Amino acid sequence: MSSTTQMVVALVISIIVLVLLLVKSNLNAFTALIIGGLLTGILGGLSPIKTVDALKTGFGNTMASLGILIAFGVMIGKVLEVSGATAAMGKKFVAVLGKGHEVLAMILTGFVTSLAIFCVPAFLMLFPLAKDISKRTGTSISALGIGLAGGLLWSHELVPPASGPLGGAALFNANISGNMILGFLVGIPMIIFVNFYAKWIGKKYHRVAEDADESALENTADAKEPSFTLSIMPILIPIVLILLAGALKTTPMNGTLSSTIQFVGSPVVALGLGLLIGVLTLLHGVDRKKVAAALDDGIVNGGKTLVLIAAGGALGNVVNESGAGNIIAKGIAHTGLPAILVPFIIASLLRIIQGSGTVAIFTTASITAPMVATLGINPILANIAACVGAMVFSYFNDSYFWAINDSIGATSTKEQMMNWSVPTTVCWLIGGIELLILNVFI
Repeated sequence: MSSTTQMVVALVISIIVLVLLLVKSNLNAFTALIIGGLLTGILGGLSPIKTVDALKTGFGNTMASLGILIAFGVMIGKVLEVSGATAAMGKKFVAVLGKGHEVLAMILTGFVTSLAIFCVPAFLMLFPLAKDISKRTGTSISALGIGLAGGLLWSHELVPPASGPLGGAALFNANISGNMILGFLVGIPMIIFVNFYAKWIGKKYHRVAEDADESALENTADAKEPSFTLSIMPILIPIVLILLAGALKTTPMNGTLSSTIQFVGSPVVALGLGLLIGVLTLLHGVDRKKVAAALDDGIVNGGKTLVLIAAGGALGNVVNESGAGNIIAKGIAHTGLPAILVPFIIASLLRIIQGSGTVAIFTTASITAPMVATLGINPILANIAACVGAMVFSYFNDSYFWAINDSIGATSTKEQMMNWSVPTTVCWLIGGIELLILNVFI
């Protein structure tokens, strides 16, 4: 067997083993990714020592580039949660958009919230607000729930600093501000569909929340709920700073002002400022021990995500060191298949097989990042392709699927699939079409 064939076969075997470990074993994703990296290197011809060194280097480099970002991001999310800021934002969107636009209000609330908080806890935290709106306005809880879920998915899967697209950007070495803009724009056609679909499904399965969960609503906020302006600042300010710094890179300017913007707009500093603003404004007057406990809890939750991303970086570095990624990329280039579909298809398959969109993004980025330069794919678009692919067909192996349907009260399999499997698949299809169009121009 030639060395080229050996490397390709090794990668294929490693991916199969990785998927089986994710689906069939009791091992977590971190351990499965490390085992996959070891198999890729050793079966591909690297010595065991070089394979371990490649794993450590990839893990360390990813941790160095992303560790602080993830820590700051999850702590911002915790600040928003314990202060009641998310509920305040939701109520403001409802008030501004007015009667008849409750679903859109929940979409926007979800979008802003999931920039800092994972989908499942964010959905469960905000759903009492949806129940309250349903009870007061008569809007179907199914429509509000799906709208909220769709808004959360929009940012969670496509827009940094949400952990999935942020981690993918790090693995692809893609510009974060560019990912923010493109991810937001790619999500707009999807969310227009979700808005209309949620209203339609709300009529098909119409149910009004009988009793809003008042205790849950009370528990999401302190006695004095923060204003909308204070609530959104910890998210809005970092985004604006990062985008400004990104714009200056394309139109370079000299001087103190430009240097200052570049500094405060670097993702680490911008998110750090967002966290500081959140603590000083939203948690002002709260007991110091409670604040420290909340931030510590955020770090614990973020640590799980960080080691998973770093394990993906370790696998990716082994693929790069073995040369398998470069060989496969050259083979794909000769098939005539649009290169942008490679990360899209791999992420789609991984999502369907093991259920987690985040795992699908990280694993896809790990496998395909070494191929991106050879295939001539823009790193930002490659990351978006992995993120869009990871949206496909949410069903029984996805915890978000159950959180949504259980909260809404859907018990039949047909209704459950209509509520979430169908819209995620349509969004995936819309995104796939967008990728093919964007690939012509980017």
